[in-house]
Amino acid sequence: MIEFVNRNLEKTRPDYFYRVSEHVTTFGKDEGKNEGLSHEQDFKGKDLLKCKAEAEKYYWERLEGLEQGSYFSPFAAPQDFEFGKNAAFSITLSLIEFYTDDNYIMHQLIGEDWKTTAESREIEAEVLKAKGLL
Repeated sequence: MIEFVNRNLEKTRPDYFYRVSEHVTTFGKDEGKNEGLSHEQDFKGKDLLKCKAEAEKYYWERLEGLEQGSYFSPFAAPQDFEFGKNAAFSITLSLIEFYTDDNYIMHQLIGEDWKTTAESREIEAEVLKAKGLL
């Protein structure tokens, strides 16, 4: 793919891919005062629909594992959470609009509030239509 650059050598057309972001923590309140853990898994390739399908599959598998798991303490729903007794997690699936390592936009599709995900789904649809995939 030919990339267009301006005179400052900045990317002017983004690449798109999907990312699943996971965060688990006890907020340092567990017995061992453990730090939180974050992991990001990117799904890149020429076939954006295949990347989306792989990212969604990975998201649901990881979510199920987190819901059944623990991180130094058992996970609890926000209304049942107690510092020192429970751990917390968040997991999101995003469409990444990538220009450079320092310049990208995360359009969160799953794992955020309904307004954020609705706006992100509209952006995703526009991107997929522009690429002739919808």
